[in-house]
Amino acid sequence: MAVKSLSVLCVLAAAGVAQAQVPAPAEPTAGVQSLAAVRSAAEQALRRQIDPQLAGVTLNVAALDSRLRLAACPAPLETFAQPPRGNQARALVRVSCSGGAAWTLNVPVEIRRELDVLVLRRAVTRGEILGASDVVVQKRQIASLSSPYVGRIADLAGRPTRRPLPEGAPVTAESLSAALLIKRGQTVTLTTVLGGIEIRAAGRALADASASQRLRVQNLDSLKVVEGTAESEGVVRVSP
Repeated sequence: MAVKSLSVLCVLAAAGVAQAQVPAPAEPTAGVQSLAAVRSAAEQALRRQIDPQLAGVTLNVAALDSRLRLAACPAPLETFAQPPRGNQARALVRVSCSGGAAWTLNVPVEIRRELDVLVLRRAVTRGEILGASDVVVQKRQIASLSSPYVGRIADLAGRPTRRPLPEGAPVTAESLSAALLIKRGQTVTLTTVLGGIEIRAAGRALADASASQRLRVQNLDSLKVVEGTAESEGVVRVSP
């Protein structure tokens, strides 16, 4: 029994020695640059290049390899970042030290923006003009600064859909045509210039038209069908 107890004590003692020999977590090494400071400098540098009036912008700095060892910079870190393009989702920020230590690091930073997006409450067909009852406002995060989506009800006014869209689809600027200035069957003013004199006549539009778009119209006096360009709301410019 004594021998058995002694054996147990030896095993426990050996385990204790082994535990005591496990190295403790490494402390920050003196003379090594803080990677957190490098990441913070990169974020601040890119932030300064972004219009402060743009709301909802988030910058996500890439994690740096913990094995990276840079000499501690005794001077303030130097940074360089170019203004990101509107559709840019990722930027590289140069962080460097030239005072007392010499190193340069390119730090990747992801660009995200949260903004309001109009989402369809129902499926729509081509040529429909949307209103407030057709959409709901939702928050969306996009991977850039500029948004392809329509975010305001006012931006829907008079703009027909280019194609059918399903229920729940976010409304993009590309999915809407320009606002109509002329509608088919509408009574319009035909205008042209002859000999330096502007001549006006009443006409009827034979097609829808947006700004600068060509369309056929019928002169209500002569009943002649001519082609003109939508110049403004209800006005068609006809070439002499």
